[in-house]
Amino acid sequence: MTFDTYEPTVNEMMDIDNAMSYLNLSEGRTAYIIGNGQSRIGLDLTTLNGDIWGCNALYRDYEPDYLTIIDVSIMGECCESQYPKYNKCYFSGEWDDPLGFEEYNVIKGTMGVPVREWIDPSHSKVTMHGKGNGNVGILEMQAIGIEDDYKISKIGGPPEDYHLFENWFAGTTAAAMASMNHDYDNVVFVGFDSIWNYDSTKYNNIYAGTRCYGTEDDPENNRLVETGDQGWISQTEQLKILVDRFQNIDYYIMKDELSITSLERYLV
Repeated sequence: MTFDTYEPTVNEMMDIDNAMSYLNLSEGRTAYIIGNGQSRIGLDLTTLNGDIWGCNALYRDYEPDYLTIIDVSIMGECCESQYPKYNKCYFSGEWDDPLGFEEYNVIKGTMGVPVREWIDPSHSKVTMHGKGNGNVGILEMQAIGIEDDYKISKIGGPPEDYHLFENWFAGTTAAAMASMNHDYDNVVFVGFDSIWNYDSTKYNNIYAGTRCYGTEDDPENNRLVETGDQGWISQTEQLKILVDRFQNIDYYIMKDELSITSLERYLV
C-alpha cells in the first residue's frame, strides 16, 4: 500500500481543507469508519476520499454513506427522526418481523418492565428491543417505530459464525460490516481516540452530555482495552479479529488531519 505524501507549508496547515486534500490512500477503495472521539472535532468529512461509515449519533450532524448503531436508545432516536427512510443503516437487534400497533399494544400491557417509546406519527409498525446489562438482565423495553421502506440491514456475522460480531462496539461493528459486505481495499479509523490515547478517567465522546450519552465526567468504558466481566471481548481484541480475518484489507488509523498510520502498530 502506498500513500500520496505531502509536507504542507505553515500557511497550508492553517487551511485544514487544503491540507487534507493532499493526504489520501492512492490505491483501491477506502472505507472511513468515523468514531466520535474528540480528535475529529473540526475535521470536514467531505474531504475524505472514500465511503463514510458513521457510528451512533453522527447522523445528527452528517449523513454518512452508511450508519451503524448498536445502542438501543440511539437506534430509537434515529428511527423517530425518520433518518433510515432515506439513508442506509446497519442496526443491531431484530428487525425482520415488526409488530402492528394492535399487536404491540397488547404485548406492551404484559411487560414487567418500563417501556420507552420512540414512535413518530408516520410509523406503521413497531419493533421491540430490550435494554439492560449482563449482570441484572433487561431493565427496560424500547419500542421503536419503523416503516416498511426503512433502509435497515441487520448486523450479523458470516453464515458459518453468525454471532462473531455480537456485543462489539459500534466502530468495530461498522468496520466488520464494511469488511464483510463490501469490496474495500482499505479501512481507516477516524476519531477512535481510545485506540491511541485511552484515558480511563474521562468519557471521550463528542456527544457527551447529550441525549442517550453519559457526561464528560463519567469514566471511560474499560472494555475498550480489557475483556469485561461478562466475557465480552475488548475493543482491542475485536480489532485483532478484524485484522486477522480480513487479511485482504489494509487497516489504518487517522490520529489527526495530517496523519495516517497502520492500525497493527497499536495492536501489539
